[in-house]
Amino acid sequence: MHFRKTIPAIALGVVSLTAPLAVAGTSTAATALEATAADSSQVEDTTLTDGNGKPAGALSAKAGSGTGKVFSTGEITGERFSSIGLSWKKESAVDDGLTAETRVHRNGAWESWREVPLELDEGVAEEAKRAGAPAFYTDDADGVEVRFTSPKGSLPQDLRLSFIDPAQRSQAASSSNHRPRSAETGQPDVKLRKDWGADETLADPGYKTQPSIKAAVIHHTVTGNNSYTQEQVPQIINGIYVQHIKVLGYGDFPYHFIVDRFGGIWEGRKGSIEMRPGTEIPGILGGHAAGFNTNTFGVAMLGNFEPNNSEGGEDTGPDPKPTEAMVKSLADVLAWKSGQYQLNPEGSTQLVSAGGGGTNPHPVGTVLDVPVISSHRDVNVTACPGAKLYEMLPDLRKQVADQLG
Repeated sequence: MHFRKTIPAIALGVVSLTAPLAVAGTSTAATALEATAADSSQVEDTTLTDGNGKPAGALSAKAGSGTGKVFSTGEITGERFSSIGLSWKKESAVDDGLTAETRVHRNGAWESWREVPLELDEGVAEEAKRAGAPAFYTDDADGVEVRFTSPKGSLPQDLRLSFIDPAQRSQAASSSNHRPRSAETGQPDVKLRKDWGADETLADPGYKTQPSIKAAVIHHTVTGNNSYTQEQVPQIINGIYVQHIKVLGYGDFPYHFIVDRFGGIWEGRKGSIEMRPGTEIPGILGGHAAGFNTNTFGVAMLGNFEPNNSEGGEDTGPDPKPTEAMVKSLADVLAWKSGQYQLNPEGSTQLVSAGGGGTNPHPVGTVLDVPVISSHRDVNVTACPGAKLYEMLPDLRKQVADQLG
């Protein structure tokens, strides 16, 4: 079955694929697509289900293996992309047992199947227009096949597959743009949004401010394996950005800061560096913890720290701890912002739920007592930030307190 869609290459513009995408079975060769450059940054999606959750477009039902009904896109090939995204109607019911797997085509060969996480790390933030999965980093692939297994035989409504490639923009970014360390303010080295290639025309104009900050919320991104290279970091971050804005309908990057495994600190949501009490930007409202974005800031560790978990890439193995450089930089960010907002890193505070459902089980108005340095699982039902990072939080709080003196 052939259908006409667009696989975007999110760079200085989009690569518009005007030939039909090829969806092939095991015996049908996939057809390559011709690309033409365009100036628009529009992202086109591939429809997988209709408004009732019935297979549509590239998706069709396959013979199951006894664990549930299986649906597959077949092989889809086209222009190069570096991430894929899955999204669906925000109000749609989702089978609790639904799983997704993908395999990508790269360097002339199909790679092995990998599990795709179907739960966003931050849940579904209030500002989001669609629900969905994290951006899944594929690293310079030119083909993909996705299959879903549902014990109930059901799929989300208006399920879409998106192809993302911000490679050219992020590769063009200059690392000389970082905000240098400042001993006077306690600020560590922070790379600016332009360093990972943010297209500022995509984000909402201006700043989303809030009165103050009472707590930090730690996350992990589950966007790929934990062995990414330093050169790949801007591309991965940019993929998160494009996925959240163009696919899920966020106004900007979900987290305030991102820390990579090499110790690099990156500005996420616009205004996060500048925010501090007593200024025109007393706080920036993020989109990182469903129902608990108010009075918090989010720091995401780039990777997956849940043991024996294959979501988002390779299996993490029994002991996926963050690197020493990563933990040091995380402590630096927390000490910097804790100092600005006069937070006690080893103390507790109260947060009020804005509701929202999904990963947030707390009704509107529920008051939670949480650590000042919290994790996503402290406010939502999620494994985030992974068991191995979560168990390090008591030592992290002490480390931040020691830095503040």
